[in-house]
Amino acid sequence: MPADASSLIPPALDQLREHPEAASQEFPGLLERLAEVPDPLDPRGVRHRLAVVLALTACAVLAGATSLLAVGEWIADAPPRVLEQVGGRTDPLLPRRVLPSETTVRRLLGRIDADALDQAVGHWLADRYPKPDGLRGLAVDGKALRGAARAKGRKIHLLAALDHATGLVLAQLDVQEKTNEITCFQPLLDTVAELAETVVTSDAMHTQHEHAAYLLGRRAHYIVIVKGNQKKLRNQLKSLP
Repeated sequence: MPADASSLIPPALDQLREHPEAASQEFPGLLERLAEVPDPLDPRGVRHRLAVVLALTACAVLAGATSLLAVGEWIADAPPRVLEQVGGRTDPLLPRRVLPSETTVRRLLGRIDADALDQAVGHWLADRYPKPDGLRGLAVDGKALRGAARAKGRKIHLLAALDHATGLVLAQLDVQEKTNEITCFQPLLDTVAELAETVVTSDAMHTQHEHAAYLLGRRAHYIVIVKGNQKKLRNQLKSLP
């Protein structure tokens, strides 16, 4: 299935191609990272490993699938070479591989820990992140997902850490209904293995003393905006020449 002309996947792949491929012996592969995601199903009677289903879903999305129905159709017609690479289960009676159906994919994606999946993919990307010669920039920002909502109609809100230079999302966290972006700032950056010599940028919501102390403790730098939520600091800055 060719990728749609408006798909964001080709630009993302172009960014990854600019950097030398990491040697497989140096870093865990995508399947190994996806295996870190807890399987929500009872292990008894499981026909497909979760990492295999997630890997096939990722391949379908990279090929341009934009719905679960399209993902199921792509998996049903997946090339044998791809099935072999991701470790699809072989039918013990017939010379073919047993594929997860669209229903199986839908059920699994609806039950997995989304934050754990984000963390696994973020770690896989970070492993292959090119080491900059000097400082690197990391933007922390939140956004509501368009076209996605919870059962009661509340929009899904994510807080992400995005690399300034490549546009890669290295970490992402679901901001739950009973919390906010401020309390998710440190848990989000806890999943980024290396923050030394990194300049973290954020909006005025994250201009917090605790955030600054946390970043300094991890040998990071920060650039923040000062507005009315920090009145004393804002007045001090306004009094400068």
